Amino acid sequence: MRIWAIQNDETDPPHLAGRWLEEQGHEVVVLKAFSGEKVPPTVPADIDALMPLGGHMGALDDHIADWLPNERALIRDAAARDIPIFAICLGAQLVAASLGGEVSRAQTPEIGIYEITPAGIDDPVFAFAGKTQVTQWHEDLVSTLPVGAVTLASSPLCANQVYRFGPKSYAVQFHPEVDAAMVQDWEDHADRAFQTSGKSNIASEFLAAEENLYRTWKPIIQRWGSLIATKENK
Repeated sequence: MRIWAIQNDETDPPHLAGRWLEEQGHEVVVLKAFSGEKVPPTVPADIDALMPLGGHMGALDDHIADWLPNERALIRDAAARDIPIFAICLGAQLVAASLGGEVSRAQTPEIGIYEITPAGIDDPVFAFAGKTQVTQWHEDLVSTLPVGAVTLASSPLCANQVYRFGPKSYAVQFHPEVDAAMVQDWEDHADRAFQTSGKSNIASEFLAAEENLYRTWKPIIQRWGSLIATKENK
């Protein structure tokens, strides 16, 4: 499968998520929207799946990122045609904004290592039991899901940490793709979310949880990779 990872921020490539999918034989092509590469409003014929990534801007901050209207249109086109999507952080918010949901400013930013709790719904990708650690870095959240979407996991500060919105399409509010170097870079170049979080050091939190995070999220990302590779998708 040829997966288009839409990079909205210079500091947030697909990184580990891309590597884990490539281990399965998928081709991950990075569209660097942040540097001016054109985002089309429809999915090209040679693209099999989308991965809209994170960013420091909001889902409707078209004055900051002028490609966002096209990215939202691209997501709508993919959803209408059941082209699989795995959306991360800002990507999850873009999905909601594209498909009739709502995005709001969180009362409290989630920055660092937090736990999410599964909703108890059977799912072929997000099959985890009990509270699970994730790496958070966001000040906005999906406050209303698109019609037909289903919440798969929540946290006390964010009701829609994971949601499913199509037969093979998912959105997560957190960052399964990051490693310690990425987290340190985000901390070194602190954005508003970090500056208003009350946190002073995230890298140490991540290092303490790193092994558990990889052990949890690599198989989940790869379960999505296996799901989208099934013949009935094509």
